[in-house]
Amino acid sequence: MSTDDRLDRLEQRMAVLESVVRQLASASVARGAAASAEVPVPSAPPLVSPPMPAGAEAGSSASPAPVAVPRTEPIAPPAVGPAGPASPPSQRAASRLTPLDSERWVGQRVLLGIGVVALLLAAGYLLKLSFDRNWISPDMRCLGGVAAGVVVGALGWRLEPRYRTYGAALVGAGAGIIYLSIWAASKLYGVLPSTSGIVGLALVSVALAMIAYAIDVEALGVTAALGAFFAPVLLGQNRHNADLLLLYLASMAAGLGLVSARRRWRLAAFVVAASYFGVGTMGAAEHAEPWGLLLFGLVGGTAGLFVGLREQWWETRLLTFSGGWTLLAAAGERIPQHWAVLAAGIVLSIPVWWHALRHPRVLPLHLGQQAAGTGWSGGEALYFFITPVLLGWSVHGVNASRFDAEPWLVPLIVAVPYLSAGYLRPRPAFAAVGAAAMGMAAVQRWDGVPQVWALLALAVLWAALDLLLRRTDGRWYGLLTLAGALQQLFDGAAGTRLADDDAFLGPWALALWGGVATTAAFAARLWRVEEGRDDIRLVRSGLWTMAGAMALFGVTGELRRHFELRTIDVETASLASGLAVSAWWLLFAAGLVTLGFRLSLQPARVAGLAVAGLAVAKVVFFDLSTLDALYRVGSVFLLALVALSLAYLYYRHDGSEPA
Repeated sequence: MSTDDRLDRLEQRMAVLESVVRQLASASVARGAAASAEVPVPSAPPLVSPPMPAGAEAGSSASPAPVAVPRTEPIAPPAVGPAGPASPPSQRAASRLTPLDSERWVGQRVLLGIGVVALLLAAGYLLKLSFDRNWISPDMRCLGGVAAGVVVGALGWRLEPRYRTYGAALVGAGAGIIYLSIWAASKLYGVLPSTSGIVGLALVSVALAMIAYAIDVEALGVTAALGAFFAPVLLGQNRHNADLLLLYLASMAAGLGLVSARRRWRLAAFVVAASYFGVGTMGAAEHAEPWGLLLFGLVGGTAGLFVGLREQWWETRLLTFSGGWTLLAAAGERIPQHWAVLAAGIVLSIPVWWHALRHPRVLPLHLGQQAAGTGWSGGEALYFFITPVLLGWSVHGVNASRFDAEPWLVPLIVAVPYLSAGYLRPRPAFAAVGAAAMGMAAVQRWDGVPQVWALLALAVLWAALDLLLRRTDGRWYGLLTLAGALQQLFDGAAGTRLADDDAFLGPWALALWGGVATTAAFAARLWRVEEGRDDIRLVRSGLWTMAGAMALFGVTGELRRHFELRTIDVETASLASGLAVSAWWLLFAAGLVTLGFRLSLQPARVAGLAVAGLAVAKVVFFDLSTLDALYRVGSVFLLALVALSLAYLYYRHDGSEPA
């Protein structure tokens, strides 16, 4: 239901309420005048009973005459009756209005729309007919159309206080007649030059916008915006100056956009943004002065993005964000001083930063209209996390040759302000962007093993800052950075490992031990765990598992590599490495079980038993079939020794042998 419908229904209910109040007032006066008569009313039944005892007093006691007394009591309520009819009229009036809503809607809205459209068509047909039959000169036709539009608009202004929708529609119809008259004067008859016609349409739009602001009717504001921004499209020509077009669009958008923002007109703001960037991009982006185009995109994008983020109008912020950066890119292609594009990009990013500073809570993300205190919408998060990428593009353009030679400088420059904003106060969104930018800088600065060490250092840094500053977001940056470091270790750096790289102490092996140590440090201390967060504790368990697996299989691989590099005979190297791996697995299992008993950690003991099971399977299915002589004996002997030792630990822990 629209605002006009609510106002109409409110007026009708007020009229009904006034009539009810009058009835209540008259009833109260009547009751006040009959205040002395209200006391005898209960004694009205006895007035009927005196004729009864006139016959015989004994007969009255036995006869059913007393039944007549209750019959007289229903006659008494009519004295209270005047108060009862006060409520039924309002109820009957309300129920009488409800079935007529559809009829009133057709009578008011549909007929009003038909009348306005018919009036505009009549004005257009009159202009055409007068042109075809030469009744009046073109000048008088256009002047008459303008005069008729003024009269219709004035009539609507006069009727608007009493009939809001009807009056506003007449005002819009009058403006439409004036639009048609000016368009005909410029386009059909050639009475007005194109520039004068555009100015005339703009003045009409400004006047209509002022009227819309005064009476608070968004439809008139939308009409004014359409008329103002489409005037150059309807009356303009290719020879017109693109810079003048930008100036015109900026002037119209300043007034109409301000009115829409002050009145919180969402549809009008959308029309202003779409027309501003649509007409400006298609009509002037290629031919306008680049500095003017830069200023045009900067001012419109910043203002529109600010309003769209403040009011949570996704369509307005989408148009202004994309349109502003598009015009900045178009201007940057023709401006040699690219520092201006960088400065404009920083200014265009201010509304996004302002919104993030005012609403620091990012999660939970959602797609619809958010309630107060909840997280960001998907669009707000998109603009925030795309902005540093666009700023990086702006930074790169300042000195493209230098940044092409050292690409890691761009993410480093972007990371500094974001990290400062994110860690001076707890602002996780800024800190996340800064951490990601630092990781990109490390990836672009180093390759292979050095890159692994750089990422491991960053992972430790983010997690340690959580402990120092009592935060909970840095652990996630550290975990993701650690995952990136391990991926680079096993995927990138492992492929570039030299054939003669030493086992255990070579660069890649040292990076492996660094990864194991970092993962274990995360599991032991760096990964901050809050009370009552079982999901966070589960991450710590996963880190312990990852560290143990890396240690188990990392040492396994280095053992094989050691014997391959140190032994001339390939067969001997295979036998020795097989025995060494079996021994390592058994010792690793024994260490886990022992540690589990010392620290009373059942998961460690279970992991030790699992590794022991792998070792037993290897000895039974692999060593006994491939190893020869002393190697086979040694493998089985180690299995027996470790198995007996583990059994002893379990018996000792229980304290007695089961019967």
